[in-house]
Amino acid sequence: MASHHRLTRFAPLLLGAVFGLALWAPIPTGPNAARADVMAQVEQRFPGWRIARASSSWEGAWTVVVSCGTRQVGFQLVPGHGLPPGDAWLHPEDRFSHARLAATSDDVTYLVWYRDAKHARSTGCRTQVARPQAELRELVD
Repeated sequence: MASHHRLTRFAPLLLGAVFGLALWAPIPTGPNAARADVMAQVEQRFPGWRIARASSSWEGAWTVVVSCGTRQVGFQLVPGHGLPPGDAWLHPEDRFSHARLAATSDDVTYLVWYRDAKHARSTGCRTQVARPQAELRELVD
């Protein structure tokens, strides 16, 4: 009877410790093939840029931010939605991002990346840093 009384006395403490451990311990995750594919596409189109964020968002889309020096390009990469598998629409966050994505787009009318593009276009970080500041200011304003 004494051990039962001790157990009920320490049960809330034990339960709190278990919850605390559950909040503190990292959640194990396996490899994410979709994220790896997005990262590979972005690295191919923006060589030398640092991928600051690539996170899953809505309906299979990805929110991506790449940076080069103090410049950032933010966009949604939306695979499918009327395009063949592997192709993706690009939705920029601002005018500067639109200009950078237009330079990498495989279509002159739409912002899109084709998986099987014969000559995938890219914008390297070195060329971005070398661009005159006045030209970059025009893209932002």
